[in-house]
Amino acid sequence: MNKAVFYIFLFLLTGNLYSQEIIGSWTGSLKIQETSLRLVFNVSMKDSVLISTFDSPDQGAFGLPTTRTTYSESDKKLEIIASGLGIFYRGILENDSIVGTFNQGGIPFPLTLRKTIKEVVHKPQTPIEPLPYISEEVTISDNSQNKVSLSGTLTLPDSTGIFPAIILIAGSGPNDRDETIFGHKPFYVISDYLTRNGFAVLRYDKRGVGKSTGDYSKATISDFVTDASNALEYLKSRKGIDSSKIGMLGHSEGGIIAPMVASKSSDVKFLVLLAAPGTKGIEIVLDQNENSLKHQGIEPETINRLQLTNREIFESLLVWSGSENDRTALRDRLSYLWEQLPILIKLKLEKEPYLRAQFNAMITPGYRSFLATDPKDYLSLVSCPVLAINGENDVQVPALKNLEAIKHHIQKGGNYKVETKSYPMLNHLFQESITGQPDEYAKIDQTISPQVLSDITNWVKNQTE
Repeated sequence: MNKAVFYIFLFLLTGNLYSQEIIGSWTGSLKIQETSLRLVFNVSMKDSVLISTFDSPDQGAFGLPTTRTTYSESDKKLEIIASGLGIFYRGILENDSIVGTFNQGGIPFPLTLRKTIKEVVHKPQTPIEPLPYISEEVTISDNSQNKVSLSGTLTLPDSTGIFPAIILIAGSGPNDRDETIFGHKPFYVISDYLTRNGFAVLRYDKRGVGKSTGDYSKATISDFVTDASNALEYLKSRKGIDSSKIGMLGHSEGGIIAPMVASKSSDVKFLVLLAAPGTKGIEIVLDQNENSLKHQGIEPETINRLQLTNREIFESLLVWSGSENDRTALRDRLSYLWEQLPILIKLKLEKEPYLRAQFNAMITPGYRSFLATDPKDYLSLVSCPVLAINGENDVQVPALKNLEAIKHHIQKGGNYKVETKSYPMLNHLFQESITGQPDEYAKIDQTISPQVLSDITNWVKNQTE
């Protein structure tokens, strides 16, 4: 999901003790050609660990998660990384300012930050404490060689019952446990609604994000499957959980992860797939590119020509070895793609920084593993009940095409316990929208349609009664 954030930025183009002087909100402005773009880094401490989020107020984006925040007392150096967005900031604290460089996708910009009062954004559906149920901070251990430890939140209706449970699996990008995006906290809203309706819910920071260990920048789809499997094992061992009634809810890329786990484990009793891909990863990205080009008013003939080059580039990444020949070939293909771009797009970009950013984003393990994923390989092996839903305004995972594919692949494997539903006017986040384009996400107060929350809850109740 957070790939949309990377797109917007691109085209506008550890110790336990830290000084309190670095804690707070720090604001600065990026100068991008003739454009000024405000950025705010919100640095805080949780359980003796330095954490941060960042905002882009001019884009309506608030509370975007980072993957690592460090501060050195000795040389006053602050470093903040949001690896899923290709963002890195390094600066030196000098009196009341942090003087440094903001880098995204290999493109550096000078950025001086000054301490300010944090702009508080509260979306109407975000739960307000105190909550009428138990909310517990938990740690999910990893028994593999990688030893990644996930930090999460487990909510339980009360302390005396034994409850059916649901694991929430976030979409692409360095998502925290709430799947925070543009000030919205979709997983917090879903978790709250389900817990109030009698379900235990587990949600967690992705590896390398928030308080979870690991390196998000090196993670692949396979790694995220391991993490979700570990979350399942954790719930099975927990007091207050009915281990015979554990399901998974995955959003977007999380809708790939959940059925991959279920295809290998009979302990997953049901699946809820929100805006999940049913077609190959490479097809999803091509569909996203086509939508973006159409939205920019590019002529159909030009779109067809660009898409042929895009497909060639993506297919080359499927056999990527990282050799010098591979790297040279990718640079050449990207340069060729640049020459085909309409002049109106080129005027917004600088060639070399643009090509470098595209190159760096494409060669990441996570991106390449997504391109290579084919849902039919695991959906056909899922034997539990499945609910797959999407919004008809979704421009990131087209609804009809992918819902039909999901149903086809599951039924081809002999499982007819699958239901699909599309919702008019809902976007990729299941917000009531006009165009469905990512630039609307932040402008909409609604986090998720109440009808979707109700439908999900009624369906999972039927599976666990």
